[in-house]
Amino acid sequence: MELQRTFKENYVKTLKDSVKSGASIDLYAGESFEIDQSQVKRLAGVYMPEHLEEKMFGLENDDFKAAITIYEAYRDLSPLVASNEAFWAYLTHTTLYNYTQKRWHNVLNYTATENYILDHWFIGGKGIMRNAIASLWWCVKNTIDETRRNKYELTEIIFKSSSLRMAFWGNSAIIRHREAMIGIFEFLKDNPEITDNNFEPRGFFLSKYFNRLGAVKQLAYLDREYFYQKCERIKDKILMVTTRDQVVNDESLYID
Repeated sequence: MELQRTFKENYVKTLKDSVKSGASIDLYAGESFEIDQSQVKRLAGVYMPEHLEEKMFGLENDDFKAAITIYEAYRDLSPLVASNEAFWAYLTHTTLYNYTQKRWHNVLNYTATENYILDHWFIGGKGIMRNAIASLWWCVKNTIDETRRNKYELTEIIFKSSSLRMAFWGNSAIIRHREAMIGIFEFLKDNPEITDNNFEPRGFFLSKYFNRLGAVKQLAYLDREYFYQKCERIKDKILMVTTRDQVVNDESLYID
């Protein structure tokens, strides 16, 4: 097997600077993206999956299947590599360039902004969870449960609503905390009345609730049972949420 390729760190900065200046924005509408091969290196311990581009063909409108395909291709990534901008930027500019282009298609009609490209092809100001490929991988990584008959049962819930993912993407500390995600989505699976209606504002509330809680409590050391039970205790409040305006303005929701 061939070692995975990735960009050199300085080259990522060069590409981003070109986007920021506006010089390269229109290039993202091309059929392929020309890169400087001298700025590519091998990634030790990570191997290139076979036929990944073909497997991703046609999945730009099915984030759930695309996410599983990406995760299965790179299921053994270390947290260090999975947090590395150069790795994900290499994929969005090469192997998965056409997928990224079709999924985030504003580039094709020349309406993409600087921040739009920085967010989805790189790691922009909104963090790793906006990257076209990293966001999919991390959503699966932290919801997959190998002990289940269907190991993607909880993953499917987070892909039920793109708005829900957006709510959790706004709080990457939670979405990258595996025990938190499994606990929260196990609770949602067991309480379908929450997800059947007003799912987006309720997901936004849960994200904000645990984000606030994380400011006063060390959530990183707590297991999935804690998060499940915490959701159970605030279930009535979750069901009260029907709009994003409540989540933003009703402080009583956050008083235990």
